[in-house]
Amino acid sequence: MTVTTDTRDAVAWITIHRPETGNALRGADVQALSAGVSQALGDAAVRVLVITGEGNKFFCTGGDLSELVQGLADIGLHIRKWHDLVDMIEAAEKPVIAAMNGHAVGGGLELALACHQRIASARGRFGVPELNAGLFPSAGGVRRLTRLLGASTALELILSTELWTAQTALARGLVTHICEPSGLLVQAGELARHLATFEPNALRAVLVCARAAALNIDSVELEISLLRECYQTDTNRARLRDFHQQLGRPAQSSTDKESTS
Repeated sequence: MTVTTDTRDAVAWITIHRPETGNALRGADVQALSAGVSQALGDAAVRVLVITGEGNKFFCTGGDLSELVQGLADIGLHIRKWHDLVDMIEAAEKPVIAAMNGHAVGGGLELALACHQRIASARGRFGVPELNAGLFPSAGGVRRLTRLLGASTALELILSTELWTAQTALARGLVTHICEPSGLLVQAGELARHLATFEPNALRAVLVCARAAALNIDSVELEISLLRECYQTDTNRARLRDFHQQLGRPAQSSTDKESTS
């Protein structure tokens, strides 16, 4: 199996197992990863997803070049599988964390860009060198890099075909956290478990609104609708009361309100 899922503590850990190829993905592997993500998103017991790679050298190096060199009947159908995967991740209503345990190159970086948070190994390198192979970042990479970094910085990375260090990637906003390889999965787990403590519909609302903002969609009515959903849900209301009490301000009962009026 080239892709496995291990669910524990409301977190689905999805791992790519092709370290001998830099965790590169063939078409069948992309479909397996898509199936794993789809299943986790549909599992009510899962609140957060973490995608990572086997080993401590490579997160993912994108498409398997040997498959491309051998020849594909229709590369458009091949890249469509990638788009189905990254678009599903980007639109996910549960947080998806990329635990970038090593280098993320080409389609591997495009995979990470679709995730909501990116925790990177301090020894990793990150970039999209496809121009060197007569191709370009075609799994949404140009679009997502431009939205994330701005057009000038995105083009600098793409056109240079250079790989950024983890420190540069952090400074430029390409990744959200960096840490030593030995602690990467620990930190990813801590973040995932923290996110899993929030009410799912409130967390979903944040992700939906963030996506709308990224696409320049006016989300006022959307925010109102999502807030109503949170406010009218029993578990959210109970959490609101608990939070209020933790601040040392117990909610007034109806009797208290009448006595003070």
